[in-house]
Amino acid sequence: MLLSDIYNTASSLISEQPDGADNADLKERAVYLLYQIISELTPLDIAATGEEREYPSSPQSLTETFPLCDGLAHICAYKLAYLLVADEDATLYTVLRAEYENAKKAFINGMSAEISGTVNVYP
Repeated sequence: MLLSDIYNTASSLISEQPDGADNADLKERAVYLLYQIISELTPLDIAATGEEREYPSSPQSLTETFPLCDGLAHICAYKLAYLLVADEDATLYTVLRAEYENAKKAFINGMSAEISGTVNVYP
């Protein structure tokens, strides 16, 4: 999956044509926002996959591969969408942010957990 796929999904969520004439600004902002979002979701990716991969350190373009697990792609798209409309549409921002939070909670709830005994932290 490419970052452009996530951008296209986010564009659809905010009712924009991904390649529309007015979207040069959205694409430029999306590159930087995607790397912010990927940085935020990296610990969740590590917890879900159990492995640390090499993650890009600086934004390049939307043609790069999405570096996190596929299960985080739609979560990333929701966050990108709400960040792109934050200044223009408060109602849509609120709806998309709630969808992001719900998707993130569902992902976390779907992760396997391990129950262990109580650890004595204070000897």
